[in-house]
Amino acid sequence: MIKLQYSQNFLDGYYTLIANSKAHKFKEITFEEYYNKHYKQKIGFALKDLLCGDFEKLTAIKNKHNTKFQKNKSIQKMFNYDKSRTNNFQPLISKLQPKISKYIEENGDIHTCYFCNIDFINPFKVRNTKTKNGFTLDHFLDKATYPFLALSIYNLIPSCYICNSKVKGTSAIKAPSPTSKKFDFDEKVKFKTFVKNENLQIKDDNDFRLLLKEDFSEKYTSYIDTLELNGRYEYYKYKVIEFINKRKLYPDSRIKELADLTHQTQEKVKQDLFGEFLNDKDLHKRPLSKLIKDISEELELI
Repeated sequence: MIKLQYSQNFLDGYYTLIANSKAHKFKEITFEEYYNKHYKQKIGFALKDLLCGDFEKLTAIKNKHNTKFQKNKSIQKMFNYDKSRTNNFQPLISKLQPKISKYIEENGDIHTCYFCNIDFINPFKVRNTKTKNGFTLDHFLDKATYPFLALSIYNLIPSCYICNSKVKGTSAIKAPSPTSKKFDFDEKVKFKTFVKNENLQIKDDNDFRLLLKEDFSEKYTSYIDTLELNGRYEYYKYKVIEFINKRKLYPDSRIKELADLTHQTQEKVKQDLFGEFLNDKDLHKRPLSKLIKDISEELELI
């Protein structure tokens, strides 16, 4: 739902973290050196393409190999994400997942779930000392099917537990990833209210439907259905009712009066009355920000 972008400094740091990790069996050899010696020719791409290539690059790599390496134990060992040395499985580097999560926690700009924008997933302090995070990392392209993409940063979506484990799981979403340049969910899909009663009045949540509506295409149908977004947002109809009731109390004429009385702009009065309207690049900072923005546009508040 919310586009995810990384700075070049973030990508450089991530690459250094993984590429310079030492293999536990060969302490003098780095991950990068081991990959270049044993896997670069087989996979046909530089390690930096695999770890930090954008989602379009990852898609090209996926399409080249498809499920060729799905059951390849050697590739699984090389690109291990979360396995430890159990059940005769000895990854090249044990449990990279905690390292990756910690890096994103300390260097990422993580606030709400990028899939649903419902919950906060931000890092937080425990007893004012140790920092933890509230996010899980979902592999948009399933790591069991594409083990060579298990460590790819653009394949990892910071998300809430419900999105990652309860609804998506290993299901494939047939739509662009939030990390893709082609991800334009906010522009293409809008929250809309559909009034049920004949009087076109909304008094309670039984009087209308709240749905994500995409006009003129079905690009994000799989995204909406897989993450069960319409059903999950039913609970937040109360936010829409609050906005509608407040809008009745403060039509444009009343807002203009308040602006004149307080010597403020009408936009500032609207912000004070209805809350802050986040711009596109800051939507990830507040839960329900897309819902609020879309309904505000429908009510002509912005």
